Amino acid sequence: MKKLIYILLLGVFLSCSKEDTLTPSKVKNWYVITPTENMDEVDEMIYNLYVKYDKAVFYRDTIGSEDRGWKDENGEPKLYYEVLRLDYDMTESSNIQTQITYDLVDVATPESKKAMLPLLELMDEKLLTWIDGVNVFIPAILIVQDMERAKKNLYVHRGFGVLGFALNGYNQPNADSLFQRTFLHEVCYEALQESLSAFQTIVTDAFESGTSVSPAIAKECWGINYETFVPSYATWVSSMNNMQSAMETKLIYQAKKEEALEWLERDDLTEGERKKWENQVTLADNVIVAMDKLLSNYDEYKINLEQYCPENFGLLGLTTAKVGDKMSYYVPTEEEDFAAYLDAVLDYEEEEFKAKYENYPNVQARYVLMKYVLEEAGFDVERIKSEIK
Repeated sequence: MKKLIYILLLGVFLSCSKEDTLTPSKVKNWYVITPTENMDEVDEMIYNLYVKYDKAVFYRDTIGSEDRGWKDENGEPKLYYEVLRLDYDMTESSNIQTQITYDLVDVATPESKKAMLPLLELMDEKLLTWIDGVNVFIPAILIVQDMERAKKNLYVHRGFGVLGFALNGYNQPNADSLFQRTFLHEVCYEALQESLSAFQTIVTDAFESGTSVSPAIAKECWGINYETFVPSYATWVSSMNNMQSAMETKLIYQAKKEEALEWLERDDLTEGERKKWENQVTLADNVIVAMDKLLSNYDEYKINLEQYCPENFGLLGLTTAKVGDKMSYYVPTEEEDFAAYLDAVLDYEEEEFKAKYENYPNVQARYVLMKYVLEEAGFDVERIKSEIK
């Protein structure tokens, strides 16, 4: 068998040696913007962005074609088309929940085409300036009308070799801020992933040391149901929410009782009025007793939640999902966690943030690390903070 394989391989090598020397074919750079005569203001601005930042912006997903010598089933020439793919993910393409759908921008009229100008101006004045000189790789930018994943709107999304912007973001409140933050979330996380190991290890170490899970489970915490680490967490939260309602009800009826007792101190009440306020006191007492029963475990649950709250593990919060009447809590994904801390760096000065989370050393440490990672990568954090809305 080995001899047969050797003979076959030898034949392949001999046949290859008879071929002409192979030379690599020239790879076309599709991400080039060339000026044309009589460009309108949109195309002129796109060209200026290309010259200034070396970033190609498109509003059509098919950006060119070439003859590669292909033939169709009838022997006719078949062109190759270069298409920007917002909707492609080689790892998850079969999962309908991850598929991206989008509509292209309407450029049929000069008026509809001009809808891109505010976004192009934002790219020029802030977005591309923020990453100029920073090691952030954006092969191309595609502007579309809208994007969706699992029936949820996306406004900035890093697709397969392309960064997409959806114009319908301008239908949202504080549109510029929306674009700025989601842009930073997308490009920073992609660029900084290799620098985030220490930032993420704080959480996994905290789960490993502060709960009963194994090291392997702790390191796979991202996106997992929080009850994997804190089994009774959802019960405590639900009970505490109910207790908060009970506390509010108790306070209301304590006030009603005090009012009724004040009335009963008067000497000018009729028998009917006195009976009315006595009934009010009795009702209030009954409600207060019932609420006190509901509040019997309040201190215990409060201590548990304080001990196992996400901030103790270095998380700024949990993600939630409601199925029927039950609320489930999840550790944020790595991307969601990154976005939360990036926003924290943009929204808080360091001392202000530390004062807010003075009881949570893991949260403070991760804020400092996030700021350090951003600055080490070349982002001018203070400039972005001053310019972001």
